[in-house]
Amino acid sequence: MAIWQYLLIVVPEKSIQNDYQCIFKNNTTEYLPETEPFWKDFDGDTISIISTMDSIIKRADWEDETCICWKGDTKNEEDNDCSISLNEDKNQIIEFRFRIDLRKASNLTTTLQPILKLCEDNQLILMDLKGEIHKPKIEDLMASIKTSNATAFLTDPIPFLENLNNKKKTSFKTILIPILILMTFILIKILGF
Repeated sequence: MAIWQYLLIVVPEKSIQNDYQCIFKNNTTEYLPETEPFWKDFDGDTISIISTMDSIIKRADWEDETCICWKGDTKNEEDNDCSISLNEDKNQIIEFRFRIDLRKASNLTTTLQPILKLCEDNQLILMDLKGEIHKPKIEDLMASIKTSNATAFLTDPIPFLENLNNKKKTSFKTILIPILILMTFILIKILGF
């Protein structure tokens, strides 16, 4: 995940209980929590959801039969992506997440808003990395976007990186990854890729 991307996890609205934050609190891995249990009773049109995503972001070439991926134009600061994982029968969603590139404001209108419409039409809601639940409305997401690491980095990268370094429990990996991403971003800009 690039530091300028804002990630949202999608789950069916009717599967979320008041204790949804336990998804994040009980997650003992370094990875995002599993959301498969939330999809077990989803009766929406999986094929229609995938087809609509095809109209929003171009399909990636690294997908397989049970993991469908989309990837935007990274050279044009449209590093938006999405992935939907399906069960073995390929008829039921078991995971759905997407990331929006915050470097370019037009990504909010050309990519985020159509995805939010897709979510609204299918009674899906969103979870940010802090475990907060959001309705699929841009106005409901703005506070989360404004306080995200992606926005903090894009607003002022040096203090953001220094803040990571100053945290008491910061691991070497946590510091190194954003620095490598920043260096890659700078090289891409310098080399004109």
